[in-house]
Amino acid sequence: MAAQSGTSPIAFQTSKAERTAYGFYFFGQNVFYIFILNFLQIFLTDQGITAAAVATIFLVAKVWDAVNDPLFGVIIDRSKPKSGKFLPWVRGSIIPIAITTILIFAMPASFSLGAKIAWAVIAYLLWDLAYTLCDAPIFALTTAMTENIHERTVLISIGRLGGMLGAMIIALGVPMLYSNFGWLPTAVGLALIGMATMLPITRVAKERILSRKEEAPSLDAIWKYLKGNKYLLIFYASMVVYFLTNSALAITPFFAVNNLGSAEAATVLLGITILPMIVLAGFTPALARRFGKFNLYVFSIIWFIVFSVIVYFVGYDNYNLLLVLLLLRSIGTALAGILMFMFTPDCVEYGTFKTGERAEGITFSLQTFATKLMNGLSASIAMAGLAYFGFVEGAGAVQSPETLSGIWFLYSLFPIFGALLSLPLLRMFKLRDRHVQVMAQANNGEITREEAFKLLPEEFRFK
Repeated sequence: MAAQSGTSPIAFQTSKAERTAYGFYFFGQNVFYIFILNFLQIFLTDQGITAAAVATIFLVAKVWDAVNDPLFGVIIDRSKPKSGKFLPWVRGSIIPIAITTILIFAMPASFSLGAKIAWAVIAYLLWDLAYTLCDAPIFALTTAMTENIHERTVLISIGRLGGMLGAMIIALGVPMLYSNFGWLPTAVGLALIGMATMLPITRVAKERILSRKEEAPSLDAIWKYLKGNKYLLIFYASMVVYFLTNSALAITPFFAVNNLGSAEAATVLLGITILPMIVLAGFTPALARRFGKFNLYVFSIIWFIVFSVIVYFVGYDNYNLLLVLLLLRSIGTALAGILMFMFTPDCVEYGTFKTGERAEGITFSLQTFATKLMNGLSASIAMAGLAYFGFVEGAGAVQSPETLSGIWFLYSLFPIFGALLSLPLLRMFKLRDRHVQVMAQANNGEITREEAFKLLPEEFRFK
């Protein structure tokens, strides 16, 4: 297969049913993920757990991630299920993520504060493990469904579109659902929706592109692979740094309730954040092919920084103007959120081309780890920020003017610091689509390494 460029049509290896089901899986996954990401903090503080304690819970979870995510990646790469390399893990992920989501919100209100904290820690760590089980294999599956890097971009865009639709439903529905029915019935209902939409991919997906090595990579080979895959490490370091201070999502419910005086305002604010993702997801593959996904990704970060500064200095006294500016700012976060997961398959091809090991499991587990690390640490930092500014926990608590100013700072301006720090890291990322397509052809045996070296810049001509 010749390397593709320009705007030539993509020859799909996947079926329409597969691509549709891939989007539905992420719809269901994001039902669980956004429910936890956006509303767990306010649930816990409503139960009387302090913001500082919530921040600690998220930090403990990230230590747990440092162990379980890479370990799970090794298990994927060294296991040989008869029914496929990734699909068995996808199938096995659906029930655990549903059960652990319900478990979190089944916390008895009669428990003491210490017992509630213990319940939150244990339930959240179990949920975190279940999320690893459902996340790394579904992204890695793209490398087995097709060898065409542009088709992988399409698949991931469809997944992001499905995920954002799920996120939109959560953003719009949860504030109304939990206020009318309570947290536990809301969790049960969402778990049923999530399971139903995640199931189809397990019936229709096919793993066409299998690892070229019969032997599973050894632990030494996997370590060598990670050390040799510098672009994988560079990109995820930049991604974690970018989102480290992105406290806006975690602070949204608190900003809505305390600064705007309306819990329902969180629905509007979250909807404005997610709407651009839904609109842009369909156009992103074409934009990425036209401008290059790396250039588009950097542009999205700069756009976000500029409009965050504007939002902060304009303020929130004029609610309608605030919504317009937040919508514009969300274009940057939307593009970044869609594009960031398109780089992992590229890094798989680069790592395979350089080291000879095709360790998709460990690569995509690192993606899951980086995603949970950036979101968990940003939520932890956000909650620590609330504690620093004197936030008073408990439903109906009144906040001081200083606390309200702190909430606004965390919501509007604080997120730019990580974004600014990520840009120097991204300057070191030299891998581009045209390089990856050549590497994929060599990895698949369609051309020799010597032929590939002639088509690649000097820095990719490994000995």
